[in-house]
Amino acid sequence: MPFSSERTELIKRRLDERLEARTLNEWERSFLLDMQARFQRYGGRTKLSERQYRKLHALLDLPKEQELPDGDISEASRATRSEPKQRYPRASNPRRQSYSRSRRPASPLRVIYGPRRAIRRVERQLGLPALLVISFIALFGGIFSRDTNNTSPAPQPSQPLSSETGSEVLFVTGRSVNQRTGPSTENQIMGALSQGTSVKKISSQAGWTQIRSSLGTGWMATSYLSSQNPSAGSPQAPTTGHLIAASDVRVIDGDTVAIRGERANVRLVGFNTPEVGSAACNAEYALGQRATSRLSEVIRGAKRIDFQRVACACRPGTEGTRACNYGRECGSLWVDGRDVGELLISEGLAVRYICGRTRCPPRPGNWCR
Repeated sequence: MPFSSERTELIKRRLDERLEARTLNEWERSFLLDMQARFQRYGGRTKLSERQYRKLHALLDLPKEQELPDGDISEASRATRSEPKQRYPRASNPRRQSYSRSRRPASPLRVIYGPRRAIRRVERQLGLPALLVISFIALFGGIFSRDTNNTSPAPQPSQPLSSETGSEVLFVTGRSVNQRTGPSTENQIMGALSQGTSVKKISSQAGWTQIRSSLGTGWMATSYLSSQNPSAGSPQAPTTGHLIAASDVRVIDGDTVAIRGERANVRLVGFNTPEVGSAACNAEYALGQRATSRLSEVIRGAKRIDFQRVACACRPGTEGTRACNYGRECGSLWVDGRDVGELLISEGLAVRYICGRTRCPPRPGNWCR
């Protein structure tokens, strides 16, 4: 899709103006930055798919391109476009009219393979009905089998569990404790839970407890779990930061906000919520919408909101650029003395996400289960 020089300059100008605005979400900003790089590199020779062009046209509010005047279209092309190509019906094709199927000469191969082809045609015609009949029989056979064999013993677990089973609620006592896929430190880490996070106990064995949390079903060392909440009654408040009003905050998604006075959108640190703009499935999209709505509800009903900027986990010298957190700032938001991330984690709308000094691990949470 070649672009004229005037169209190219218009798109470049609209891209610069749109990227300076602070109303874009993460996905839109990433898309427009990619488009800006393409047009800066290729100019009018930039190639876009139809879907990409429609999205770019909508985001930049581009005017429709004017069609060429009739004088710029040759007579041959005008005639070609005005006269549709003549198509012959299969039955009235002149070449087929002179050739009758009944007059074809007999072929030995046709005699040999004719019956086999007829059998294959019959098999294809009967294949779908036969498959439906077999599925119908299997479905009702399974139902009758469950009804007649409901006294069969339940399958035993693959590994022995202790008798301490149930749905007892426990609390994490460590500051950041790993949840693993199995009862040993050699098993894979599913994520980390913060102090005071509530989990449900399923079973225990050999110093490990099987739990169910916002990360799913996994294992945690028993020494880091307690029936008493260690954070109950302890106030949570930032030591530094400044007060802001609820009207100064605009929620973009569950972990990203725009704050009046800040040069860019703010990525809230310490937790991760399901994506909305780039959700992998309908379940993630729905949960991301719930997290976004819940954060908006908490901010609207807050009596006190504290905001604290923190350094992003990026390479030195890259903060404030696209190479660092897509150009966003980083910070923490406290509502009535409580970190909003801790609130969303406790309600199952987010998972803990701790970054290092210069880089972040892969994002946790499988929202499509």
